[in-house]
Amino acid sequence: MNVGNTPYRPLFVYWGRRGALSRFVLELARAAGDKAVFSLSRQNELFGQVRSLGYPLVPVDTFESPMGALLRLPRIFDIRKRTIEAIAHHRIDKVVVLMSHIWTPFLATAVQQANVSYAVVVHDAVAHSGDITALANPWLLQDALRADEVITLSAHVATQLSSRFPALADRIRVLFHPTFASDGTMPAMAASTRLPGFLFFGRIMAYKGLPLFVEACEILRARGFEFTIGVAGEGSLRGVRHRLEALKATIINRWIEANEVEGLLKNYDLMVVSNIEASQSGVIALGLTYGLPPIATPVGGIIEQVEHERTGLLASDASAPALADAMQRIMTERQLLDRLRRGVQEHQQMLSMQRFLDAVTTR
Repeated sequence: MNVGNTPYRPLFVYWGRRGALSRFVLELARAAGDKAVFSLSRQNELFGQVRSLGYPLVPVDTFESPMGALLRLPRIFDIRKRTIEAIAHHRIDKVVVLMSHIWTPFLATAVQQANVSYAVVVHDAVAHSGDITALANPWLLQDALRADEVITLSAHVATQLSSRFPALADRIRVLFHPTFASDGTMPAMAASTRLPGFLFFGRIMAYKGLPLFVEACEILRARGFEFTIGVAGEGSLRGVRHRLEALKATIINRWIEANEVEGLLKNYDLMVVSNIEASQSGVIALGLTYGLPPIATPVGGIIEQVEHERTGLLASDASAPALADAMQRIMTERQLLDRLRRGVQEHQQMLSMQRFLDAVTTR
């Protein structure tokens, strides 16, 4: 094992199939180059793009359905064996699980027996309301309980985690949610002469607070303001679809593929994050990647991600009137949007994937 100030040589593990973590892995691999190895599911939506980078990769076959998780469980024994072989071959001295998978808790003991540090990134210490994955949360947290190091992306999650599991307190390390850009730069965004455009993006679940966003938009329209609205993501629109249609919102009610994201975001100016509770927000990180300042409710770890009046705006509370008031400022305060965009640009390096990589691999 390396000693002194030499950075760890990590093996990053992500066995999920789709979602923000897929893009996270792609950009982390670009930042790491050949200084890290990745264990990635062949079923992942961006597997081909990660493989095409040409850096060390340990492919694994997982599953494509909940039933497959059980029927194909015996695969974990072969996967674990090949993981330990990869650790030896690539001289790995730290395994980092970027998001616990239903199978990853079976890895910890074997990795530690190989005299290799085992770290787990915990995104949610408490399951979100309305999230079906909440059923697996207790099992997934077993990964963290077995880890040598637990990484959180917000102090909020660290506090929740140490409150639930006091024994973990001295193993928790708080980092940050990086943007989805390997070099900390964002694509050039043309100056907008259109009406302000507000986007609600991501999986539509109860805790994301879509009705709050819709009500805030209705309040602003009643006040006489003109703006454009977009709602893009997979999930039920029951109860709000007709209201969105009345607001003339652009609705894309399906899973948004990774190659669609940049083109979609270019149509809007700000990301509205109307959560009623949160750990931290990948949507905010995504918006910042493309220069969209967030307007967000002040809940959970979100308050750690938004520098109020520099990189975005925080509503005074998690209510529709407060959210509407924050959105209204964009339309009544000249130069505010430009100032926020400059703040986002200036803040990019602090949230870069390279900086995250350096933090994880520092001894």
